[in-house]
Amino acid sequence: MTQENDVIAIIIVVLFVILTLIAFAIYRLVSIARGSVVSSSSGSGSGSGSSRSLVDD
Repeated sequence: MTQENDVIAIIIVVLFVILTLIAFAIYRLVSIARGSVVSSSSGSGSGSGSSRSLVDD
């Protein structure tokens, strides 16, 4: 009985880690997408926007 509870706990922890990784990936994609929209809409940007425009050239 205790072993079944351990397996359920491990499954829940693994699912939590997977969901955390998915949430972080979505956050990174949204932040990158917002950064590219801001850098393309504003011609004179500083920071990551200007470095991205250099890479795109």
